[in-house]
Amino acid sequence: MSNELISVVVPCGNLDGYLRKCIDSILGQTYKNIEIIAIDDGSTDKTSGILAEYAAADCRVVFIRQTGKGGCSALNAGIDIAQGAFLAFVDNNDWIEPDMYEKLHTALKSTAADMSVCNYNLIFDSRSALCYADMHDETANVYDDPYGYFCRYCACQRPNNYTWTRLYKSEIIKKSGIRFEYFRLGTDTLFNFKLLPLLRRVTFIKEGLYNYMHRGDSTVYTAAYNSDIAAAYADSFDALVEYYAANGFNEFLRVLPIHAFSRLRSIYFYSRLAGKSEDEIMSTLIKGFKDRKISDYLTGAVG
Repeated sequence: MSNELISVVVPCGNLDGYLRKCIDSILGQTYKNIEIIAIDDGSTDKTSGILAEYAAADCRVVFIRQTGKGGCSALNAGIDIAQGAFLAFVDNNDWIEPDMYEKLHTALKSTAADMSVCNYNLIFDSRSALCYADMHDETANVYDDPYGYFCRYCACQRPNNYTWTRLYKSEIIKKSGIRFEYFRLGTDTLFNFKLLPLLRRVTFIKEGLYNYMHRGDSTVYTAAYNSDIAAAYADSFDALVEYYAANGFNEFLRVLPIHAFSRLRSIYFYSRLAGKSEDEIMSTLIKGFKDRKISDYLTGAVG
């Protein structure tokens, strides 16, 4: 077993009913050389006490409390203090399979990849959708074929663009200066897509090793109910366009119409789940995309 440390950042706040299962699943990994950086962002429930208990019982748990700075701030604080050669993220209402990090680490090392990605299980109250994303055991060369990568992994019917399914090389993130930025929607995708031009190779595991708890009060469902989902996605998409343009990542700019289409599909999917009619969805799109860069990429107004 390798001695390379994996730092797992867990932003926490007001979901104490899920927290023990989450932390136990990380501490119980078959890959033992792990540190958990648990950051309580101003919770008002039992979160702080639970984390303090874990930190006192296991030296692998680092407990930090901050006052309502937001989830992105918690994630960034975790990145900044992480000591591991590798970085991972887990949401505090989810849990992971016992061998997740052993398998991700083995896959990354055996393929000389910069990042490894596993599938995930979508957990509902009454059922589970196992191995939800469209994935296979394979390795992709990102920089050699950005268009093929986006088509295959980012714009497929059930993509996996989340931070919590990944094991990252810490050095790449820390040197890049890329951090989480607050957007109502698309924060994970923006973080991952900003990193893409800096990666040479990514390896994938089709097995569902992360368990994502579906909650009806999630941000994306709230945005769909409130009919501002298109504007929320446009914010993070436009930020990605600006980042690629400012850094000269022209090959990645050229494939953003694919990403724009996938955003359009997501808006329709979640809006229909929220009970919106076709006319309501169209109104949401027209209002949310007006004078936005995402509209240019959808209509072919950019070269």
